[in-house]
Amino acid sequence: MKISKDFIYITVIALLIALCGQIYFSYRVLPLRANRIGVYYNQDIQANRKIIETIEQADKFLYFAIYTFTRNDIKDALLGAKHRGLTVRGITDRDQLEKIDVQTKIIKELRDANIPVAVQDHAGIMHLKAVVTDKGYASGSYNWTGSATTLNDEILEVGTDESVRAQYERALVKILDKYSARP
Repeated sequence: MKISKDFIYITVIALLIALCGQIYFSYRVLPLRANRIGVYYNQDIQANRKIIETIEQADKFLYFAIYTFTRNDIKDALLGAKHRGLTVRGITDRDQLEKIDVQTKIIKELRDANIPVAVQDHAGIMHLKAVVTDKGYASGSYNWTGSATTLNDEILEVGTDESVRAQYERALVKILDKYSARP
């Protein structure tokens, strides 16, 4: 059986076109998907699910800073991350911790699981609402509470862009180190 030269040329050209398509997809399309940033309004989505997804996708570490924290599902996700072997560290606001019994209970459970949670101790408030991991981040006006999830008007930015993620990591490590070093 003899194969014609035209058949060979067409096959080679088709393979080159497919290869070019694969290269384009690998270098142009996949990085855009990997560096995704989304901004969510809590009345359109459940912001707590976005926080939990961010936590569950982490492989090495997660750091969080939260002003008001009453959601047990997010607490459970943090405990799950610790049980998976991740380094988990956090900080919360002193006044919120002292005033809100549910928050006091949640922070105690985290600490009992060997998750260090620092408490801000200056005259102002620790008003951050953020989590950063080795894979992504989530930050915005969204406190980790039931009312922030369903009643309030809140916004949450969730992303995997490495440049933005690294900036969040530097900021949270700085504040965690600042307050965890205090007696």
